[in-house]
Amino acid sequence: MSLLQFSHLELGLAGFTALLFLIVLLYCLVLYRRPWRLRSQQPAMKQDLSSCPSVSVVVYAHDNEESLEKHLPALLNQDYPDFEVIVVNDGMSEVCSNRLSLFKRDYPYLYYTFIPKEARYISKKKLALTLGIKAARHQVILFTEADCEPMTTNWIRAMVSSYKEKTGIVLGYASYPYQKGWMNKLIAYDNLKFGLQYLSAALLDHPFSGSGKNLSYTKSLFFKNKGFYNQLFLKIGEDSQFIDEVATAQNTVVNYLPDALVKKEEYYRLKKWSQERIGLISTRSHAKKRFYRLFLFENLCYWLFWIVVIASVVVGCMGNFLLSVYAGLLFIAYYIIKGYYFMQSSRMLAQKISFISFFPLDVADNIYSLYLDIVSCFKKKQNYVFLIEK
Repeated sequence: MSLLQFSHLELGLAGFTALLFLIVLLYCLVLYRRPWRLRSQQPAMKQDLSSCPSVSVVVYAHDNEESLEKHLPALLNQDYPDFEVIVVNDGMSEVCSNRLSLFKRDYPYLYYTFIPKEARYISKKKLALTLGIKAARHQVILFTEADCEPMTTNWIRAMVSSYKEKTGIVLGYASYPYQKGWMNKLIAYDNLKFGLQYLSAALLDHPFSGSGKNLSYTKSLFFKNKGFYNQLFLKIGEDSQFIDEVATAQNTVVNYLPDALVKKEEYYRLKKWSQERIGLISTRSHAKKRFYRLFLFENLCYWLFWIVVIASVVVGCMGNFLLSVYAGLLFIAYYIIKGYYFMQSSRMLAQKISFISFFPLDVADNIYSLYLDIVSCFKKKQNYVFLIEK
């Protein structure tokens, strides 16, 4: 049989493989590559500090004295002329209270309060953030958590540099730079992928999510939109759901300059990370914007691409082997291109994923994401929605 003769099945598989290859490749070139491609257009950090607005930094803590001891100094020692740090603690042990009191002696611009353990029928984190926002003396507010710290002393200045006349929201990025062990590598890759998704969406004028570990918006924007009123029935969503509600192409910018990054504390159990991701997945059905569905379609195309490539290789081995070569080359080309842009983006965002580990991590992360999607279907109402329904 001539090498140029193909059966109808082989031609169909070849066409379907090419179509899916183009779709998943477009996701790489149009979406995941965008933050790296537009990195030079990030706003320059203001050098004239006299023109910088006063800033309030609201820090959510979960009564963890060790995290505050480790990360709070990086916030308190920021190179910025006029700012305050407000720590809102979920519960307040005597040890934690004493530690914050000692910090207060050295840093008079530190303020703290706490949420009583008896608080019920409302998300404690949303209550904590609301109290912090009400207590803030300044219009521009930066948000982070006690298990994070800025990567430089210019974090506040870098984030505030993004504010223009119509800006109400600045989306930042929280890096996970730990690479020791496959669990950390998987968390880092998953964190990178989600970060590229919401950053690229905002750069395309479709902001739909963000990270409460590195986020900024104005006090007036919060109260103009009645705070978390529209999502009080949800236990979580104080960052992603709020951004989904109030962010627009006109009032939202992104900032992922090196000075604008924060780094998360290392996770020692995958279960903790999984719970955060399941919570995010479980609440997205309440989102007003539907841009996130574009990434759900990507997941579908990804697995179809795998299935069709495998089918093409098998059919090609039993018939015209050029089909196997053709499918294999498209598969390799896809992963080389995707791997290159993910590596560049990871370096830009202080995560440094290696090319050697990229392929197994990408496969593992897609399997992991599929698992989380399935689990969230069964745990949505039980874990993330109150008994008092909307």
